Amino acid sequence: MSPTILNIALDVPLNRTFDYLAGDFAAKNGSLVQVGSRVIVPFAGRSLVGVVLAIKQTSDFPIEKLKPVSHVFDDVVFSDFKLLQFCADYYHYPLGQALISALPLRLRQLKPAVTRKQFAYFLLENASKNSIPKRKILLERMFDALQAAPVLAASDAILISANWRKAISELKQLGLVGEMEVLALQKSLPTNATEPVLNDEQQQAIQQVLALTHTFKPWLLHGITGSGKTEVYIQILRQILQQKDAQVLVLVPEINLTPQLEARFRSRLSQYRLVTLHSNLSESERLQNWLAASTGAAKIVIGTRLSVFTPMPHLKMIVIDEEHDGSYKQQDGMRYHARDVAMVRAKQLNIPIMLGSATPSLETWHNSQKGQYGLLSLRQRAVENAQLPNIFCIDIAKSPTENGLSPLLVKALHDRLNKKEQSLLFLNRRGYAPVLHCNACQWAASCTRCSAKLVLHLSQKRLKCHHCGFEQKIPAQCPSCGNADIRPVGQATQRLEQTLQSLLPNARIARVDRDSMRSKDALTDMLASVHAGEIDILVGTQMLAKGHDFPNLTLVAVLDTDSALYSPDFRASEKLFAQLMQVAGRAGRASRPGEVLIQTAFPQHALFDALRSQDYVSFANAQLQERQAMQFPPASFFALLRAESAKFNDVNKFLHLAKIAAQNANTSNQNHVMVYDIIRPQMERLKSMERGQLLLQAGSRAALQRLLKGWMPEIKGFLLANKVRWSLDIDPLEF
Repeated sequence: MSPTILNIALDVPLNRTFDYLAGDFAAKNGSLVQVGSRVIVPFAGRSLVGVVLAIKQTSDFPIEKLKPVSHVFDDVVFSDFKLLQFCADYYHYPLGQALISALPLRLRQLKPAVTRKQFAYFLLENASKNSIPKRKILLERMFDALQAAPVLAASDAILISANWRKAISELKQLGLVGEMEVLALQKSLPTNATEPVLNDEQQQAIQQVLALTHTFKPWLLHGITGSGKTEVYIQILRQILQQKDAQVLVLVPEINLTPQLEARFRSRLSQYRLVTLHSNLSESERLQNWLAASTGAAKIVIGTRLSVFTPMPHLKMIVIDEEHDGSYKQQDGMRYHARDVAMVRAKQLNIPIMLGSATPSLETWHNSQKGQYGLLSLRQRAVENAQLPNIFCIDIAKSPTENGLSPLLVKALHDRLNKKEQSLLFLNRRGYAPVLHCNACQWAASCTRCSAKLVLHLSQKRLKCHHCGFEQKIPAQCPSCGNADIRPVGQATQRLEQTLQSLLPNARIARVDRDSMRSKDALTDMLASVHAGEIDILVGTQMLAKGHDFPNLTLVAVLDTDSALYSPDFRASEKLFAQLMQVAGRAGRASRPGEVLIQTAFPQHALFDALRSQDYVSFANAQLQERQAMQFPPASFFALLRAESAKFNDVNKFLHLAKIAAQNANTSNQNHVMVYDIIRPQMERLKSMERGQLLLQAGSRAALQRLLKGWMPEIKGFLLANKVRWSLDIDPLEF
């Protein structure tokens, strides 16, 4: 009887899978190991976790040379590798590395997957609210929640307060609350959330999608900010979830959008079990939620980029919120784009997919104009009487700024404070100042490891590189000429916060950036403070630019846009327009009118004309014409070979060999792929590594992929390939 052979995918940088003997894990009456089982195998003197792709009786290698697997786990069994196989082929990345990297960390480790116990809480008999000490407002809120429902799960307690654990602990000490161990997953508690009245555009969009729910159909939901796109998602998904065992996947670009969206879904779809998947979860929480999705127990999954690979046996629809966002693109490892992968997954499963955005990517808009995607438009705000904000440009050439603020903007801030309305100042640069500069010799503090300036963080008395993490003390004098008068130049969020505090001493100001929002619940607590009216002025980076709904916020100011207007990046205008439309959309979302002030030295630029009229369609069509004329995406397709090494000479040699190989493959296969010259990226040196890149361009995906299929094995065979770090980026967003 021939032995049972397992074909296994491993997390190694080789474009192949490996055969092992099942050994003691193959029983006489069938196998103890299954396709999709996690296993431990010996590999090159160490033990690795792998996943069984196939069980067979023959191997291309001699049986006597095959090693047996060391262990088979019975905790998880994967069923479908089709999506990851597509990604491995399209992005030219080893299948084993793609598969293992898509798993939660606990499933990549050499031990069984164990999840943390979960508890639910209930009021003890005869518990009285009078037993709670005075001024313990959070305890009273928690008591009310426990009184409203027989059992309170941790997933619902966190929606009441980020400090729920401490509150529950105090209630237990007072003898008011008991706990019981429960399954890791709990249904959301129903709330008194009111059902909004839909306008005609929303109803029409919902009807169109629901008419085609049993087939693959991509939809673009193009709605202005505040038009009620989330409500359209909820109404459609509610109907989808009424199907037996149905599951839905909702992708969001960033973690900070998850809590607000989660709260909306939990309150409106409380009868369906919901889990989130993002990097802000503990590894135990991530595993619990991933397992709940993979077993079908969780009906709604809301997650960031990596969630697109989450196994969901009964997936019936995918929604991608803010589909234009660059955060959906993975920038290391397998450089996939979650939006594109989701589209492939929907097609494989023959299910609908909806892409929502106020400023769709030009690729998505192009597909909607060609009829490949259904186009659903929401042109009016969902809240009755809510109007789009008025957008004005402040010409800083005529109205110079002082400490980054023009007189007109300062007056507008005073007006909002007097009216007890909220303001948001958007400056996408954290720290105190972007440059520390010497006027005497023009020295500027630069990173020793990167081609970048060090950013001044005054409160920490440090200069920091935001690219590699290098930091140093602030020098007492200029290292170049000894001048003691070295000064910060330019504005960043910390300096802006300090300026506002001196100008408006009575204003309650909150700064929102990666430095101020380091703790797990900092953003959630800050958003709660805004809604409670405890903050007058928000100062922040792009963390505040999208997804948030502040009813009392009527003024948005954008302080620095000009650097992006003339960027060498051909996508710069598209990114800037999307960013400005998103941040402008935070103003006037309720009944109070909103105003947006943009400080710029180029108020007559065509981008600002489109922005003032909030005419995305004209802007996008003009951009598409430019792209067509220049033969840039979506009119063509790119692949970018990046390389880096301690010496640029090695990088240059490697890319030169790659270029010759690409040109030869191009000629022999008549692929009609343009192979450009080797260039340095904008960031020539990063983390002490010299960098270079080689761009390939083709008129069709098929032609580009044909060349890459033969080109990649040849590159891997170069002797220099082991001396140089290199990667291939298909459909790159940045050069």
